[in-house]
Amino acid sequence: MLKLNQVETLYGEIVALKNVTIEVNEGETVVLLGSNGAGKTTTLRTISQLLRPSKGSITFHGENMNEMSPEEVVKKRIIHVPEGRKIFPGLTVRENLVLGASNRKVTKKEMNRLIDEVLAVFPDLERLIDQLGWSLSGGQQQMCAIGRGLMASPRLLMLDEPSLGLAPVIVQNVFQKIKQINREQGVTVLLVEQNARQSLSIAHRGYILETGRVVLQDNARALLNDEKVQEAYLGSSKLIKQANG
Repeated sequence: MLKLNQVETLYGEIVALKNVTIEVNEGETVVLLGSNGAGKTTTLRTISQLLRPSKGSITFHGENMNEMSPEEVVKKRIIHVPEGRKIFPGLTVRENLVLGASNRKVTKKEMNRLIDEVLAVFPDLERLIDQLGWSLSGGQQQMCAIGRGLMASPRLLMLDEPSLGLAPVIVQNVFQKIKQINREQGVTVLLVEQNARQSLSIAHRGYILETGRVVLQDNARALLNDEKVQEAYLGSSKLIKQANG
């Protein structure tokens, strides 16, 4: 479905991604793990074409994305929910959700159906539907942000640190909702996270990044039980050496 092959991305003269090769198959949840600065967010921004790869290729269902604009990527229904939620604080929950469907023309009936589908996943939002974004708790804002992404009927939903800054009980709920979106609605998910245990518990496969490189990859269960995962998450130089041969 989505393939990154030997992708390099620059921030000025700094190489932020170095020969990154990642594959996401249709119907999967794939998690990118790593410490701050590992390249996880850069990977999502490169897929979204908010950053241009300087080397390598990105394909989606076999179509090269390297020269696409961010708007064209969205039209392919590759939807990026950024870190920090970034809902519009002066708009209601309903208005925020409606904006999520702006990638295509929909009728009022279709819009209402999409909203109903989001509320079925996040029933807590129903009673908040006419509240302004600024009045929501962090967890409610995150649900609204993911719900806005779902309004675009994504083929690939990319989530950047959805658990960041949330209380543990809310974190667990958010991960269960991501699992539901993938397994009940069939949406393919690419998830960036620092919470290794929770994210691997709902994922099919995972990649660990360190200093812009993929240093480990495996199925989620194997990574969850691998002692090296904690080392890689904390930035083990041993794994970097292994990855570089």
